[in-house]
Amino acid sequence: MNVYKLNVRTQGYWFLNKDEYEQRTARRSPWYKVSDEGKPRYFAICPACNNPIQIIGFYKLPSNVNSPFAKHYGTSVPGVGIFDHEAYLDCPYSDTTKSTSSDKGKRTPSELSRQILEILIEHFDKVIWMLSTVTGIKIEEKLALDMLKQYKQEEGWLYSKATLMNIPWIFAYMSDNQKFLFKKINDLKLLQKLVSLAPDELDMTSRGYIVKAATCKKRIELGVYYTRHHSAVTEHILSESMDMVILLEVNGEKPRELYRKSIDFDFNYFNNIVNFSSWKSTELGNKLLMHAKDILGECL
Repeated sequence: MNVYKLNVRTQGYWFLNKDEYEQRTARRSPWYKVSDEGKPRYFAICPACNNPIQIIGFYKLPSNVNSPFAKHYGTSVPGVGIFDHEAYLDCPYSDTTKSTSSDKGKRTPSELSRQILEILIEHFDKVIWMLSTVTGIKIEEKLALDMLKQYKQEEGWLYSKATLMNIPWIFAYMSDNQKFLFKKINDLKLLQKLVSLAPDELDMTSRGYIVKAATCKKRIELGVYYTRHHSAVTEHILSESMDMVILLEVNGEKPRELYRKSIDFDFNYFNNIVNFSSWKSTELGNKLLMHAKDILGECL
């Protein structure tokens, strides 16, 4: 992997850089250790699964390696972190999951799943703001509530591929199918595309809402869900994505796929939002934080 952090209790990460690592650790224990064979070792925490990692190549690159990298250490490191084997097996950076597509399998409750819940509750207003931006669909209070309830029912924090880095996207992924007819669409191109794909059923208002066409006499529903969650590590760099799928249902018949796009997970975007010290929550944001605490707090 090409990222690290230094505390299991914090959210976020840094890219591997020798000078910055030295400054953050002051080149001291527990991050700097000497093995039983007298060789120096450099430790940190995996930002995805909270397991100890060892940094390789800061001062001497192995043969056939072009840049430093980090790898799971495979055992607990005093003062750094406790090794969680199950979290390691599910981590996208582990040797066992170099490229995975998920079947929504679940893990047993753990410290990692508890921390995922804590971060989601603490930053739920930011998660919803970010998802509204990424998907183009304005997630208002009722839709956010519906997503929260479904995420709780699915126990989304126990999804085997949920990590500390992909919290917003997996929240959406584990909220299943959500209705959004008569909702505001922030992305004008998406709004226009949907109307053009179903002009007999859909229309748009001047304020950017997706609505039922005035001439449509049929009963329609518009839903969105997320599928094909995929992760891969190439040259120590993690990439994840999922598909956003929009369905149109007419008169209770089998829904047809109206639109699909792939969403790439921008981990740095989420990292920056979570650690943005000047963030000011709105009135809606405060309501969302309250809902998240009320609905998910009992699951901690």
